[in-house]
Amino acid sequence: MLLSSTELSEQLSRLNGWDVIEGELQKTYRLETFPEAIQFVHLVADLAETLNHHPNILIEYRNVTLTVSTHDEGGITEKDIMLAKGCEEFV
Repeated sequence: MLLSSTELSEQLSRLNGWDVIEGELQKTYRLETFPEAIQFVHLVADLAETLNHHPNILIEYRNVTLTVSTHDEGGITEKDIMLAKGCEEFV
């Protein structure tokens, strides 16, 4: 079920650096080195597999941008928030 704008605002206030861009949650992580960026992506991939909810991942040297939404729901759901919260634990 899609989050209401109130629910989404509340959840975003608890997520450091995550924004809504074109109807999807997005954050760019800036890691210290390229190997650290790749290690972070591996952690995100493992979490995504566990949750069966997969983000779009863009790697640009030390920067990793995650973009997530629930496509079959047409927007942002609790699944997306769970994935974002899990990613925050890796940094």
